[in-house]
Amino acid sequence: MKRPTLPARRVAASALLAATLAVACGGCDFQPADIPVPGTGVGGPTYHLRIEFADVLNLPQGAKVIVDGVRVGRLTRVTLVDPVAAAPNRPAHKGYVIADVDISSAVRLPVGTTAEMQQETPLGDVHIEFTEPAASRTGSTTSDAAIAPDATIPLTDTKQSPPIEDILARLSTFVGSGAITDIQAIVHKMNGILPRDPKETARIAATLGFDLGDLADHTNSIHEVVNGISSTVEDGLLKNTPTLDPLLTPEGVQHTTDVMNAEIGVIFVLTALGPMASTTKWLGPVVGSLDNSVHALVPMLFGAHPLDAGSPSNYAKLVDLIQNKLIPFVDRGPKLNMVGVSLGPAPAAAMSPDEQTGRIVDTLRMIGVVR
Repeated sequence: MKRPTLPARRVAASALLAATLAVACGGCDFQPADIPVPGTGVGGPTYHLRIEFADVLNLPQGAKVIVDGVRVGRLTRVTLVDPVAAAPNRPAHKGYVIADVDISSAVRLPVGTTAEMQQETPLGDVHIEFTEPAASRTGSTTSDAAIAPDATIPLTDTKQSPPIEDILARLSTFVGSGAITDIQAIVHKMNGILPRDPKETARIAATLGFDLGDLADHTNSIHEVVNGISSTVEDGLLKNTPTLDPLLTPEGVQHTTDVMNAEIGVIFVLTALGPMASTTKWLGPVVGSLDNSVHALVPMLFGAHPLDAGSPSNYAKLVDLIQNKLIPFVDRGPKLNMVGVSLGPAPAAAMSPDEQTGRIVDTLRMIGVVR
């Protein structure tokens, strides 16, 4: 039997390897990414940790785990945890992701270590980086406790840095949107406003700083002002809206404006009458001399019913005197009604002027003209 040549053997071996791979792939869920690339794993024994992330966007399978710039492990699995609604005996939580990693047994992470997703270069892969607590890095920690195998780093101790691509995209948006030009225009305007002497600018800045410091030292006064404004709004405006609503209508606004204009006109009139005050000083003694006349006329004019001629007031008595006494006497003259003649004693002596005046005053007092 003739032995196959070397090329034929190579073809047969390749066919056998392809058939083996086809059978293996068809019999299980095979992912090419599950095969570790040489040089990407961690040599030696490892232990398992779980890390909770809010999301693992752009985190590749088999991602590196780094501590202080040194690779200490790799990502082995990612599990999605769906959000859970609140229940009587179970708190609610948002959805998150659990990343399973294998860490070299030679590396012991202290309790309180945080995990963060970072990216070294713009086109590099995202990796997981552990950061030890500050006390552990400075050697001032009081405990040597380390994270136990199969432990979980909670969601509160993990975060995700923004990808470099997003930072560059935002930077390009900032540069391309004209923000730099706007900043330049603001700087030029500030240079035009501020004085040319730097010492004057420093003085202005010092004054402004002093004012701000004084304002900060008197915040209680600011609170009192704010409370006063609040009380004015609540007590003066909100509680009196039925009264203020008509004033805020077009008719109310017009009426208020007219009243203000009328008051302004009165002020102008009083201002114009001001120079006349010095020229009317002579009226003072004249008005003062009328006090006695006013004392006599006020009770007569301002009785209980001064304008009612039928009421028993000074005005009614005055009308009766004029109509029934004075007017008939003037019209028809004096009358003498003689009823008899008799011989009497000698005539009395004539009365003096003072006695006559007293009789007249008594008569006027009896009819109510004077009091």
